Amino acid sequence: MRPIALLLLFLTTVACEPLADPQDFIREDVPVFKRTTLVPAPDNPAPSKIKVVAWNIKYGAGRIPFWFDCWGDRVQMSSAEVTANMDKIYAAINELDPDVLIAEEIEVNSRRSAYYDMVRGVLEHTKFNYAIYTASWDAKYVASEGVGRIGLGNAIFSKYPIKKAERIRQQDRRDQDALTKMFYIKRAIGRVEIEVRPNTRVAVYGVHTEAYDNDKTKQKQIQQIFDLMQAEKLPAVVGGDFNELPPTAARLLGFMDERETAVCGADYKQPPYTPEIMQQFFDKLVPFIALERYGATELDQKRYFTHTVLGPDEVNEKGEKGFWNRTLDFIFATKGTTWVPGSTDVCQQAGQRIGGDKGIGPVLKSDLVRLSDHAPIIGTWEVP
Repeated sequence: MRPIALLLLFLTTVACEPLADPQDFIREDVPVFKRTTLVPAPDNPAPSKIKVVAWNIKYGAGRIPFWFDCWGDRVQMSSAEVTANMDKIYAAINELDPDVLIAEEIEVNSRRSAYYDMVRGVLEHTKFNYAIYTASWDAKYVASEGVGRIGLGNAIFSKYPIKKAERIRQQDRRDQDALTKMFYIKRAIGRVEIEVRPNTRVAVYGVHTEAYDNDKTKQKQIQQIFDLMQAEKLPAVVGGDFNELPPTAARLLGFMDERETAVCGADYKQPPYTPEIMQQFFDKLVPFIALERYGATELDQKRYFTHTVLGPDEVNEKGEKGFWNRTLDFIFATKGTTWVPGSTDVCQQAGQRIGGDKGIGPVLKSDLVRLSDHAPIIGTWEVP
């Protein structure tokens, strides 16, 4: 996703309803959605083994060159395009077969995704029984670039019963004018309590932090996530798109998929990454991939990159083909829990064996680099 210059003009208003949801909550319960026909969840005796996947699905856009990416001019998809892209995403989810999926950039009622309900779609086309949706961008009409109606958020899906569900407000950017701020994304954390076996619950957090602020909002959001995990009483896992690099990242700027010429606005400049804020997650929590495994060089770390704006069928201004070029997505668990050796990985492309050369499998079939601008990340979490 790229910055959105929300230059808005309003011609009419909807009586008694705001044009944009102010989301003026602090912490509130959200509904739990169920699959139309529940399927049996796998038995999970102690210690429980829970396969977790976190994936930013880019609102089902695949590699369509959107205006939001600063490389294209599209602002919406046809119903056929969304359906085709989502069918591939369902196939990838079913191939990975997680017990819990943390999904970012999922839409339920957006013009740009042909008003496709992706939460219901995932529920009905995979093995999940339960889901929650936490809205982060809910506007009846965004005039800029013809975006129109937008309904974007994050979701958590589970094969096991969700016993409690809530969303937790994150701080908004403070470097925007009042009109832009009203219609801009409002980040929220999803939290659920899942009953993985009788009388045993775990907490799952889904996160997606700010990407283009110039006032250190993202750092405050990341700190809030860490503080919540430290305060959590249940065994817990947090996953999602942190929009931040790992603390040992070999490259901090000058990524190949950044434009050299202005497209999203002449005044736009990529805010600097501050990977040092992620160190506490590696020190105090249990990362799905340890820093030692990432390695020290860009060549070593390439194997764990999770994001690229440009796909393999696109080239940058130098003629270089796109591919994963930085790590922005993570999963962390609380102390006292572990990750099954050989189960954790970044699912980058077809033909890859999960866990690396010594991984426990399976070999991927889905062409994941063409399904989103983020790669799914995976690990089997073991809870006593």
